[in-house]
Amino acid sequence: MNGSDFDALVDSWPSPTQSVIKRFLVIKGQEISASVYLYEEAKGEGLQGQHFVHIHAAQPLSLAWKDSFEILDRKTGAALFKGRVLYPFKREIKQKDIKKRLELLRELSGDEIDMVLAKTRAQGVKGLVEKDLAEFSSLNKDTLLKLSRQLEGEGKIRILSFSPIFLLSQDSFDFLCTRILAYLSEFHEKHPEDFGVPPERIQKRFGLPQRVLVLALKHLSRAGQISESERSVALRDFYPLPSPEEEKLLEDMEEMYLEGEFHSVSLEEMQKRFRLSKKRLNRMLSFLVERRKVVLGKDGFLLHSRWWDEVIQAVRSSEKKELSVYDFKQMTGLTRKYAIPLLELLDQMGVTRRRGPTREIIQDVDKKS
Repeated sequence: MNGSDFDALVDSWPSPTQSVIKRFLVIKGQEISASVYLYEEAKGEGLQGQHFVHIHAAQPLSLAWKDSFEILDRKTGAALFKGRVLYPFKREIKQKDIKKRLELLRELSGDEIDMVLAKTRAQGVKGLVEKDLAEFSSLNKDTLLKLSRQLEGEGKIRILSFSPIFLLSQDSFDFLCTRILAYLSEFHEKHPEDFGVPPERIQKRFGLPQRVLVLALKHLSRAGQISESERSVALRDFYPLPSPEEEKLLEDMEEMYLEGEFHSVSLEEMQKRFRLSKKRLNRMLSFLVERRKVVLGKDGFLLHSRWWDEVIQAVRSSEKKELSVYDFKQMTGLTRKYAIPLLELLDQMGVTRRRGPTREIIQDVDKKS
């Protein structure tokens, strides 16, 4: 990392009455004027007599964790003390952040595995990417991977990706899951009429990489703490109740899907017929989907689940091994406009598998066994 400022651990401090000294910094064969600022005496096992300091060099340097250096007396050229870089960075740290930085420096004063854990924790819910860790430490990928696997085995971090390496500390993950649950609870209290929060809203709220969001939601879902749909995330025990007026509207909407066999309806048709705002329509459709009255297909098409079950049964009992678009149109009476998105929905549900211009029909495993 390039910069004129870095934090370090030095083996002594010349005077308890001085908090700043101006001397020569010798690092990587260079001798540079520098100002050294005392943070505090280091405390803890193996740190007796050492001190945490901040150093500002007269020119930018390329530094990494554990780089060694000396501070020389300007007049005599004698070494006053030695040290090692703990945290290279570009700007001087703000006063309000010093306490938090000192906690990090104590963790970074350990060995390589302590460093990886400390850096991962410091990144919080954003996670730590391989490039940043390699630049910070100058360790190669094989070493970083070995250290990461050891920490994962100890339950201290999660490896979300191996190439490139992407790490998340277990502490940050646990904290994130707690915060998501609290956020959902607050949202339900303020918006009891909504089914839940769109996943992208949670992602934006906490500034999460996509992989972290997916991991957290899967974990909470498996733990039985949340429920997920394609549109929203909610606490497991939360369910909005429609008003009597909405119940009548839901009956009318469901009836619309039953008007014709295999008839599918677009969102535009629904919105026009019932004179609903987009938000109200989405709410009503969420009730129908949650109650398994309708099936949501690709391109915004919906159809009644009764007819969709019959479509699946017709496909699987056709004694065909492959299904063309023409076959599907003949079987269902649908036009190409409706047939294509519904064939894609069959692919998505694992009923068929696309093979070039045709689709392989995948038989029901439960029935075959």
